[in-house]
Amino acid sequence: MRASALLRGVVDLLLLIVFVGIAVTGIGLYLAPSGRIAESIGWTFLGMDKEALTNLHTYLGFIMIGLVGVHLVVGFRSMLVMLKSAFKSSKVKVVAGLIIPILLIAVGFQAFSAYAGEEETHETYYYYEESTNSTVYITGTMMKYYTVQELAEEFNVSTDALIEKLKEKGIEATPDEKLVEIEYKYDLDREEFKAMLEEIIIELRGEGG
Repeated sequence: MRASALLRGVVDLLLLIVFVGIAVTGIGLYLAPSGRIAESIGWTFLGMDKEALTNLHTYLGFIMIGLVGVHLVVGFRSMLVMLKSAFKSSKVKVVAGLIIPILLIAVGFQAFSAYAGEEETHETYYYYEESTNSTVYITGTMMKYYTVQELAEEFNVSTDALIEKLKEKGIEATPDEKLVEIEYKYDLDREEFKAMLEEIIIELRGEGG
């Protein structure tokens, strides 16, 4: 299909704009806190929350698919001519040009799979057992939605005592402050913070007994 230089230029310009948009939203999503932490703490990137970034990233992705399709249609013949010319001059370069993008896609997929797997681990349940065989469970849901007071009430320990124990470990907290807010504010590892809370609750239960 023959296309005017104007059409090619417009398609290329639109591809550039959409690419920049996808890159920016992709960076924002990469920097976003995991799970629902972003929603809980009101996180934003360039004025957009995580949901808005996700939607915009998705829409721009579909637009790019369409633009790439148009780009291939209007430039298909030219692409074939260039590939034939390149293949005649250097087969190695052509093969390398095909393999490198495939490798980049594979690496990107692996990175995404690892990131998604890390997100899923935040839903895992962790627990510590006392010598009396009683068990403290702090679930992923608790870590996402519970305040300090709600966590204390869940395990029947004093809210003030829990806050005091956290303070001893260098963490200032208030009864109505959410656990995810504390985690984000102090840049805590989710698993380590869970373990800390479980250990504190076990200790408080032992003191209460």
